[in-house]
Amino acid sequence: MKTQLFALTFTLLFSPFLYGQSNSDLVQQTRDCADRGDFVCAESTLLLLIQKETDKELVAGYYSSLGTYQRRQGKINEAFKSYNQAIEINPLGVDTYTNRAMLYSQIGKNEETLKDFASALEIKPADETALLNRAMIYERLGKRDLAINDLSIIIKNNPKNYLARSNIANIKHRLGKLEEALQDFDNLITEQPGIAILHNNRADLLNDLKRYDEALKDVETSIVLDNKYPIALITKAKILLNIGKNDDACREIHKAIQLGLRPEKVEGMMKNCE
Repeated sequence: MKTQLFALTFTLLFSPFLYGQSNSDLVQQTRDCADRGDFVCAESTLLLLIQKETDKELVAGYYSSLGTYQRRQGKINEAFKSYNQAIEINPLGVDTYTNRAMLYSQIGKNEETLKDFASALEIKPADETALLNRAMIYERLGKRDLAINDLSIIIKNNPKNYLARSNIANIKHRLGKLEEALQDFDNLITEQPGIAILHNNRADLLNDLKRYDEALKDVETSIVLDNKYPIALITKAKILLNIGKNDDACREIHKAIQLGLRPEKVEGMMKNCE
C-alpha cells in the first residue's frame, strides 16, 4: 500500500496539473495532506513548492516543514538534511532549531538536542515551544530544577499556558508533593474544564492518593473529551488494577494498543492479562 501511494504521489509531483497550480494552492494542498495524516503526499507537494518558490525565507520555512513530514515517516536522514538546509538558508529560524532538537532527542542525542534548543532561545528567549520542549527533556534527564525554571519563564510571560502549569504540577507529583500538585490541577481544571490531559493527570495523581472513585470519574471525563487518547486508557487500567478489576483493566490496555500505544510501554501491566 505504501509503495502504491508513493508511486501515485511521485506521478503527481511531475504532472502538468501540479505544475500549473499557484504556490498558494500548493501550500493549501500540503496542509490538506498533512491534516489527514498523509505525509507522503505532503512531502511530495512541498518538494514541488520548494522548486517553484523564489522567496528565500519562505523556502527555508518549507524545508523546515519538509523535515517534519519526513520525520513523521521515519525518514531520519532526509529530515536532518531538510532541517540543515532550512538553517543554512535562514539561520534565524527558531522553529527549525526546535524541530531539529526534537529529532536529535528522538535518536537519543541529548547534547545536540540541548544545543539546538539553546540556539532557538538565543534568537527568541521567551519562545514557548522551545522552553516547553526543553523542559520536557530536562525532566527526562532528571534535571528538574532546570525544567521548572523553563516552565516558570513561560508562566511568567503567559499565566494561562496550561501545558507549562500542568507540567510543573506533574513534577511536584513526581517529587511526592501530592497535595500541592492536586491543588494545582484543581485550579487548572476550574479554569479550563474541557482539556482531556488535565483530567487524566489529576486522575493519575488521585490514583496515587488511593482516591479511586474520584480518579475513575476524572479519567472517564478525559476519555469522553478525547476518545483517541491512549494514555487516559492506561491511567484507567492502572486504577482498575488497583481495585482488583483485572479483566476490565486488560480491556483498556488492549484499546490503548489499538489506538497506537506501543505494547512495550505497558509490558509490565500486561502480565496481569496472561
